[in-house]
Amino acid sequence: MGINSYKHKTSSGAIEIRYTVVAESINRFSGLRVQKKRRGISSKPKAERIYRELWSLCREERPDGVDFKKWGELVDKYRESLDANVRSAKNPNGFSPHVVRSKNSRLKHTAKWFDTHIELITPAFVSGELDELERTGYSRSHSNHILKEIKCVFTYALHMGAVKTNAFAGYQMRRMPKKRKEALTHEETDRLLQESKLRGHPYHSIWLLTLTLGLRRSELAGLQWIDIDLEQRLIYLRRQLIPREGLVPFLKDREERVVAIPLSIVPTLKELKLRSKTEFVIEVDCHQWREGSQSKVLRSFCREIGIKEVTHHQLRATHITLALIDGIPLGIVKENVGHAKLSTTDEYFRSAGINMRGQTDGLRIKVPSDVQADVIPLNVKR
Repeated sequence: MGINSYKHKTSSGAIEIRYTVVAESINRFSGLRVQKKRRGISSKPKAERIYRELWSLCREERPDGVDFKKWGELVDKYRESLDANVRSAKNPNGFSPHVVRSKNSRLKHTAKWFDTHIELITPAFVSGELDELERTGYSRSHSNHILKEIKCVFTYALHMGAVKTNAFAGYQMRRMPKKRKEALTHEETDRLLQESKLRGHPYHSIWLLTLTLGLRRSELAGLQWIDIDLEQRLIYLRRQLIPREGLVPFLKDREERVVAIPLSIVPTLKELKLRSKTEFVIEVDCHQWREGSQSKVLRSFCREIGIKEVTHHQLRATHITLALIDGIPLGIVKENVGHAKLSTTDEYFRSAGINMRGQTDGLRIKVPSDVQADVIPLNVKR
């Protein structure tokens, strides 16, 4: 075992000294003796370096094939794991097809790193690459999505044993400017519902139920009459209907949820139930609703009636904001809309400025009037 020299005749007839390297060691994973060999090495210093590399491989190489060196190798394996775990009838707990498509799309932005060694993909390196991406016109939100996927890849690598430590564990997402949660006001909400009712718009029931119940689009689409208890005024959410995927037997957070029904919409629900022809509450025969393009319909109608243009998901934000403005406790709103953390609901509270209303009314600064009034005694005779 070791380094051996031999004579090699070149095509021109010259004789050169070449080296053969044979390394052997006990593999620390399998406990078996492993041997590796390489021929045709041109110099002894190079042969000595290759011997050390082969000896290390004999000892450290994983028999399960997850000893990745380059970013591209790791990403390819990660993508294989995603494709093997797409949600289906046989695998109901897998990733939704939409999530897998989004993950693959984000990873395309890292294609130029594919030949880069994994150990060189550090937080500082990634931060610099994302800065460059933003300089070319991508938004901070987009770069954060890419960063989130990079963190997922390294978490996968750690679980697979491809890295000993996760350099991105605890690494914070890139700072984003706080934006106000876009929502309709009470007046705009009233106008939307009144106009859609007067015009007989097919989406009137969808908008009404979204605004009053705060359901996600997929939750409302999957809502069945057996889920509604009109006597107790409660809805038991159990499933969702996702465009281009179909009925999924659990919610986004995989937990069932109880939603309170406002007294004001009980008559509407009773009327809808009397006219219903299927087990589903929403029966809109519209390709935009089926395909998940319902926001186009909403924005178009908002433009038509002269109110702020919002997406369908922003109707849910409107429900949360108006509920908080109307004094419904933060914890109740959180449970009703299915937020995992109270801090998520609190963002709507702060975004709407509810906690600030009237807080400075006690400020004792006199504002001078532009017009000085004349004081006329009432007891003066004219």
